[in-house]
Amino acid sequence: MAIATIYVYLILDGDKTYPQVPTKIQPEVKRQLTVLGYEDLAK
Repeated sequence: MAIATIYVYLILDGDKTYPQVPTKIQPEVKRQLTVLGYEDLAK
């Protein structure tokens, strides 16, 4: 899901936080952050 990847990079850049991610794609964003080693940002 490409939009989830965009949100991951926005979170990593500090432009968005996990609670700002639409509920529908939060699981995928959390999965990608975890794979990248940033599971602490998915709270």
